[in-house]
Amino acid sequence: NPFSYVKDAAGNPVYNGTVTTQNGNKITIKTKDFFGYDNIDIRNIHSLTYNDEKNNLTASMSYAKDQISGFSSAPDGVTDINWTGAGDLSDHPGELYSLNIEKAWENVGNHTILVGGNYKQEEMIQHRFNLSKWHDHDSKLNEYATDSGKVKNTALFVQDEYKMNDKVTMYAGLRYDNYKKGDGHFWKDGAYDTTSKGESYNELSPKLAFDFKADENTNYYVSYGHSFNPAPMFEIYRYGGSGMGAVIPNPALDPETSDTFEVGMKQKLSDNTKFGINLYRIETKDKIAYTYFYNAAGVCTHKQYINYNEEKRRGVEFELNHKFDSNWSAYLNYAWQTGKTSGAVIPGTNKNQAYSGVADYTVPKHLLHSGIEYRNDKLNVLLDCQYVSERMSPDSATGEYGAEDAFFIVNTGLNYKLAKDVTLQFGITNLLDKEFYCKEATAGRTYNVGLRYSF
Repeated sequence: NPFSYVKDAAGNPVYNGTVTTQNGNKITIKTKDFFGYDNIDIRNIHSLTYNDEKNNLTASMSYAKDQISGFSSAPDGVTDINWTGAGDLSDHPGELYSLNIEKAWENVGNHTILVGGNYKQEEMIQHRFNLSKWHDHDSKLNEYATDSGKVKNTALFVQDEYKMNDKVTMYAGLRYDNYKKGDGHFWKDGAYDTTSKGESYNELSPKLAFDFKADENTNYYVSYGHSFNPAPMFEIYRYGGSGMGAVIPNPALDPETSDTFEVGMKQKLSDNTKFGINLYRIETKDKIAYTYFYNAAGVCTHKQYINYNEEKRRGVEFELNHKFDSNWSAYLNYAWQTGKTSGAVIPGTNKNQAYSGVADYTVPKHLLHSGIEYRNDKLNVLLDCQYVSERMSPDSATGEYGAEDAFFIVNTGLNYKLAKDVTLQFGITNLLDKEFYCKEATAGRTYNVGLRYSF
């Protein structure tokens, strides 16, 4: 159930209205902000993998289809925290095809050559319904909107690992992406609107790295890489109904591109202990932002994902691995990072002020991963700990800051070989059932069980 940390003079939680904080500032609270979404997903996934170790050839193909995928939400104007009345439903099943193949040639002189390709096709359709009861997905009244879209990505890549001499190895790679948006359609309240005729992008992503072996225990490296990141389909094609504040599709949304620079060192402290440190910088262009659009009266008419700003992120990462004996090992990974963004003025939106080099409070400054692992012939058990520091982000409409909690969770996983080719898998996420806020209240402890068979 929703909860509020804001209290009135009598100590009762406040869910709606204007309140005065301890330092005299006034903030506005809307009941709708306390409601999340009622979601359900049932997906079938099929995959097949081929691995020829003798000839260094691997291939895989997969198919996934949603049987049920959707969420419901309460309307914007709700003022009752126990609201059980009308709402909105997004029913958005998707389908995904993927094919991947890689081939390596070793010891071609001083070279090891890797060549591969990847194909992915994804499509979605969304139906929006009015509901008589927002928690009941079967209480449909009428369908008022539908939208659909399709994307394809074909990639070819090659990498050359070149041993220049006994101390220096060069890694040079190039990836080519052809990304296509299919026709997208949007229909609302009886009016049909074709939102996209399809666009195509061609991107070359180079990679270059040098590894220097100072001695038997120490390596230094420097690298540069370019990456190409298309937006998820819901940002391009999906319409958000009244419960989401009229988010309209943006079929013209371009992919983000990033350049990553890294320098680091890896050292073997002993036969059982390894240490690493690296410094990195990531520069992203055409970063996607969730944007509010207003009319002349200052009323929000719609929202949309747009290519807006640029981000520069930098950080340092430490890594430590230790093997106690043939069965027990442990690891520790810590990163400190900061981000800064820059953007221009877009009149008539909440991006109405230019800024340059402003701190990005959505980037957590501290990230920690550590754990301990036990292995024997049949059993593999992992206890994993994760810490993420708090993040602050301005509310898009008011500019007031809201926090996402820092959290520390413990996860565990188990793999047990029942037979030569059969493995039982079991895992628990958030073992201690910690409750924290991350845009919405988190789900708590979850379990996963699986059976893996290798032909």
